[in-house]
Amino acid sequence: MAISKETVQQLISLCSIHTEAFECDFVLNDELISAGASNGLAAWCYAKHKNGHLRCLDESSLKQWKSIYFQNTIQYQKYLAVYNKVSQLLRDAGIPVMALKGIALASSLYLDDGLRPMGDIDILVPEGSGFDALKVLLSKGAEPLVVPRSRYHEQVDAHVRAIKIDGVMVEIHQRLFTLGSNYHTPEVDFFNHAISINKQGHEIVRLNDVMMAYHLVAHAIKGIEMGGLRLGWLLDVALLFNSVKDRQGFIEQVLEIKPQKRQEMLEFINMCFLLMPGHKRIKENDREEVLRKITRLVNDHDHSKEHRLINLKHLVKTPGVAMKCRLLFYEFFPQKAYMQFRYNTMVNEPLWRMYLKRILRR
Repeated sequence: MAISKETVQQLISLCSIHTEAFECDFVLNDELISAGASNGLAAWCYAKHKNGHLRCLDESSLKQWKSIYFQNTIQYQKYLAVYNKVSQLLRDAGIPVMALKGIALASSLYLDDGLRPMGDIDILVPEGSGFDALKVLLSKGAEPLVVPRSRYHEQVDAHVRAIKIDGVMVEIHQRLFTLGSNYHTPEVDFFNHAISINKQGHEIVRLNDVMMAYHLVAHAIKGIEMGGLRLGWLLDVALLFNSVKDRQGFIEQVLEIKPQKRQEMLEFINMCFLLMPGHKRIKENDREEVLRKITRLVNDHDHSKEHRLINLKHLVKTPGVAMKCRLLFYEFFPQKAYMQFRYNTMVNEPLWRMYLKRILRR
């Protein structure tokens, strides 16, 4: 269901980082409540209302958002326990671990455990340690959730195959972006840019603010290419930028990590500044254009036809001619295990028939 520009604007008003209480002068209709939930903003908006930072909202209209807030609070404890278990197992095996995205943000940037929804746990291990980490966790009872197209794809991807531990999906990143991505930074060892925080008596290692901002911005741009925009991504970045004193200097540090993608990153950062009313980065006459763009991206979900093209672009930029050839072959003719997993076919179905289904997109 498409979300109107008016609803997007209202959601941005509700979840913005206001220094004073925001007086809401519109009704929370079904579209607005549903859009807040699907964009990861429900718990944040409910908490603002509960703390008195949003006024004139109908309490009965907030039931769904309130429920999501408490679900997030309970779920966070489960995710934190799994993260602690995973990190301890890997550290015992001599593999350093860093928290990424949801678990890192919910444990530090968001000051309340129920504010940041999470669908899985993302961790980062040093380059070249992805398969070792996977082997350790599989030996400790983790279940594989997917089958890669080929072992070569798994070598160059950002993360190895997803696994499930204690009912929670875990993605082990061996780098922040695939080897062929425009945002891959082989010259940066992110473990040299890590900080440690204490959460409920446990140590969590995460990227420092500059590197976290780069990862969040670049990951959001990638997400837009692959399937549209989630408004919660804007809030993540806005909160991070709002926490630093020298914002312009901070922005420049982030952009310098990948200067050739400066324009793309600036465009996304400008969207995020809509959620920071006190920071006059966006001119008033440009605000409507930014809102229109955000609305279009939020409603732009069907990128299925572009996925293969994006994969091929990454393939072309992957180092090594031999690796490119292997990836190209398995891009069109994946291993049998993947085909059986992808198409849920019978074990004895001929491979050629499965390839035909893939070619015909059936």
